[in-house]
Amino acid sequence: MDKQFFYEMLKTDSVSGDEIKLQKKVLKHYQPIVDQQMTDETGNVVNVINPGSPIKVLMSGHIDEIGLVVTGYSADGFLKVTNAGGIYVSGYLGHQVIVHTANQDLYGVVVCTRSLSKKSDLAVGDLSIDIGVSSKQQAEDLVKIGDTITFDTHIREMQGGKISARAIDDRGGAFIILEALKKAKEKGCQIGVYASTSVGEETTMRGAYFAAARVNPTMAIIVDVTYASDYPGVNDYDSGHVELGKGPVLCCSSIVNKKMNQKLKEIAQELKIPYQIETFVGRTGTDADKIHFANQGIPVCLVSLPLRYMHTPSETCHEEDIQNSIDLIAEFLCRVDERFDLNPFS
Repeated sequence: MDKQFFYEMLKTDSVSGDEIKLQKKVLKHYQPIVDQQMTDETGNVVNVINPGSPIKVLMSGHIDEIGLVVTGYSADGFLKVTNAGGIYVSGYLGHQVIVHTANQDLYGVVVCTRSLSKKSDLAVGDLSIDIGVSSKQQAEDLVKIGDTITFDTHIREMQGGKISARAIDDRGGAFIILEALKKAKEKGCQIGVYASTSVGEETTMRGAYFAAARVNPTMAIIVDVTYASDYPGVNDYDSGHVELGKGPVLCCSSIVNKKMNQKLKEIAQELKIPYQIETFVGRTGTDADKIHFANQGIPVCLVSLPLRYMHTPSETCHEEDIQNSIDLIAEFLCRVDERFDLNPFS
């Protein structure tokens, strides 16, 4: 896998609603590899191989991340914010952040006091961002309403093949589908494959809807992250025991096509690719929930990257899980054709 580009994706800000900077990097990096590239009005990028094939597999990995959005200024120059996506408000107190403006990135700190740290009903409206200025006018000259804010973090390679960074949710999934597309092409894949780095999943899932409606696929593979349960304070029995380093996670859900899941299991067993199982009885909280109901209905499956500490500054995954996900999906793409029957009654 192209670890260097994965790290470039992780370093690039892409708060939900402001994804174009990273999407442009995806377009440039994969343009020499694919047969066609598509964009749309909402900000999706879809990299395509074999666009003439009547069989179309849409892969979706969302490229947006949670973060903050500037809503105003205090008289003494502190920024006020709202949330983009499901943030943990308490996790921001005292944290260094980056304010992404049209002209430059500015560094700041989230105000932290003893009273704020003890507040039981802490809300995003309680947060203030110190960028170092001392007046509202100075702040307005530098930062505009709607500018986005991310944690100021680093990518760290930990012991045992683990990687810690901001926004592995879902840069990990977006990277997996892109690399699976590349590997499938190298292996001679004959069907149409449409890898959508989708926007807006953390807020509206708008990107998933646009991609599914425009591509009109035969089936879809959604790649996101899921909660690992191999660290203190997590309950194994919420959706199943999931560990880092034990392979991609296949989802058992009422919206997941059983034949797609079975095919993935058979491939994994044959190639000795480790995999895990989780259960979500209804909706999955991923792009699958939109794509499944698009058009006249689209068969979907969900492949997830195990993740510790989701929606924090230090999300943690395992490098082998990324590679095994790429290998499994690429092989699936090379083995399905017009004879693959998705109907559970057949």
